[in-house]
Amino acid sequence: MLTSDEVTNRTFTSTSFRRGYEEREIDDFLDQVVETLRYYEQGGRPGPQAPATPSRPKADGLGGRTTRWLRGDPPS
Repeated sequence: MLTSDEVTNRTFTSTSFRRGYEEREIDDFLDQVVETLRYYEQGGRPGPQAPATPSRPKADGLGGRTTRWLRGDPPS
């Protein structure tokens, strides 16, 4: 099961010969996200590792990295 911190802090390996990330690695991660969402949609409850209230993601989380990647910013 995934936690919100795992989704927020997930990093992917850059490709060697072209710009972007390893497609297979991202597909596997998204499969985990879908599995987790389906669990919750079917009435599953968060485990003890999940925070009681959602925490605000860090500014440099997955969303920030994705935005920079889409803009074509150089990796930091």
